[in-house]
Amino acid sequence: MRATVSPALARGSHTATYLEGMDWWRWLAAVVEAVLLGILLLLWYDTLRERPGWSWQQAARRPLIGAIAIPIGFLACLFLPWWLVLIIVAIPACAVIAMALAS
Repeated sequence: MRATVSPALARGSHTATYLEGMDWWRWLAAVVEAVLLGILLLLWYDTLRERPGWSWQQAARRPLIGAIAIPIGFLACLFLPWWLVLIIVAIPACAVIAMALAS
């Protein structure tokens, strides 16, 4: 995960930032992680909404608190080692697949 510096940047024409040198797969993994976590939060909200006696406000409160996981997962995919990124993406992917097969 080293930022590579192009020859133009090495000559000092521009300043290199960490995000410029990031691999494309990290951005893709971060977007996939955010989408999967969003799907899980929507499924959680739907499950809570179907409980008898629960209003939509009560059902929405818990997933809104859990929504902090989306930016945390996104940033984790950008900055952690590749093998941890695979684990971080695989966990919600397996959960979504298991929920799809269960229904």
